[in-house]
Amino acid sequence: MTITIVHPSIENLQPFSDLFDLEKLLQSGGILPWLLANGWDYRDESCLIANIVDESTSLDEVWDSKEFDFQALPDESKEKLNQIMCEKLSSQTD
Repeated sequence: MTITIVHPSIENLQPFSDLFDLEKLLQSGGILPWLLANGWDYRDESCLIANIVDESTSLDEVWDSKEFDFQALPDESKEKLNQIMCEKLSSQTD
C-alpha cells in the first residue's frame, strides 16, 4: 500500500473554508493544516491529535501520549500520521 501525503495549500484545504481563515491556517506552524489536507475530518479527533503533536518534542512522545490512544488508530491512519509528522518535520528543516 502506498500513501501519498500532500502539502497543505489553499486548494486542498478548500473544503474547510467556512471553518477557518485558510491564509492564516496555512501560516500556522502547527500540524492541523497537514491533517486536514490529508483527509482527517475536522470534527474527528484531529484538533486533539494536532495539539498533542505540536506540544511533543519527539515522535516517541506522540505515540506514548496518555491523552490519546494512537495505537487504537487503524494501521492506515497510523502510517499516514507518521508520514505527515515526518513530512512536516522535514519541511521545517528545509
